[in-house]
Amino acid sequence: MRKVFLLGVLVFLLGLGISGWVQAEEGVTDTEIVIGSHQDLSGPIAGWGTQVKLGLEMRAREINEAGGINGRKIRLVIEDNAYDPKKAIMVTNKMITRDQVFAFVGNMGSPTAGATKPIISGKKIPQMFPLTAASLFFDPYDRYSFGGWTPYYDQARSIVKYFVEKKGLTKFGLLYQDDEMGDIMKKGMEDQLAVHKLKPIAEESYKRGDTVFSTQIAKLKKADVQVVVLATVIRETVGALKEIKQLNWNVEAVGMSPAYMHMVLDLCLKSGFSPNGFYATGQTPYIYPDSPIASIRAFCKKHKEWFGKDPDIPTIAGYTGVDFFAKVATKVGKNLTRERWIDAAENYGVYKDEHFGGTDIRFTPTNHQGSFNAILTQVQNNKFVRIADLSYK
Repeated sequence: MRKVFLLGVLVFLLGLGISGWVQAEEGVTDTEIVIGSHQDLSGPIAGWGTQVKLGLEMRAREINEAGGINGRKIRLVIEDNAYDPKKAIMVTNKMITRDQVFAFVGNMGSPTAGATKPIISGKKIPQMFPLTAASLFFDPYDRYSFGGWTPYYDQARSIVKYFVEKKGLTKFGLLYQDDEMGDIMKKGMEDQLAVHKLKPIAEESYKRGDTVFSTQIAKLKKADVQVVVLATVIRETVGALKEIKQLNWNVEAVGMSPAYMHMVLDLCLKSGFSPNGFYATGQTPYIYPDSPIASIRAFCKKHKEWFGKDPDIPTIAGYTGVDFFAKVATKVGKNLTRERWIDAAENYGVYKDEHFGGTDIRFTPTNHQGSFNAILTQVQNNKFVRIADLSYK
């Protein structure tokens, strides 16, 4: 009789349309929302991953201390992918099956986040603000995948347009990482050169993890290029700039967002040379503790108090990803599901970067790119200084 009674109660509740009482959305309880992320914490771009981790933790802590999202606290699950696609897949499956994350924020790296993207989307789990500007996260459209950053392709095209139209330079060379990231940067440069009826003068590749670039830089110098586009990350950027300095080569060198971080400048100085003159594209002004922007000064002060060191540009990426997730989840309300979160994200409107003064971000029901513009900075007195706003369109 007891079983019959309980079955009758269940049928009654289902009939009232409150089946959510029986089975809640994965990753959501009355008290918490579980967010997953895989970062490089021990591999070749750990300088990025460790900073992103702090940004994720900082914004989650702020939100939790303010009462959470509609009464729910954020619980972060962050795993090390070591910049290895196989390990990224392993930890992603663990977060899906064991931790039952509601969403992924800020997964690190083109090859690693790229390897896990189809797994996550296949499970109909939202993923957003991957730590890569590769276009595969929004092109073709994928309901469960949101970009957020100005794509490498767009950055590369904007660089070429700026140096051709503003500086009158026409001879471009490229040093690029032989992987998904480097390929899309290469294509962006080539496509924009074609608009100006130009072609690359020389292109040199390297394998991910390489540390010596003397041969490639020597070949680019021999080709007499005027602009060296660096499709590089941290230590590769430093290695390339060091070779340029050793050759006493007076050439314009410009990197993209993976090279836009203070660690690059620090490593150059530790290697015995100043990176002054180096250009890099990004999405926000640099976050110095003495910034003229009050919100950046406050951010840097709190970061130093909480973590014992200054933040870097990758910190912003993790921080912004959690901030966007929280704003959308707040808009959804108490009945938070993955599908409702996605609908709200696609119809949120313009996400203004209130903390750092960066470019606007907007997703729509047909486009998940997010940002379409960039800024150009140049290292002056060993600091990144904003010198132009960029767009290739």
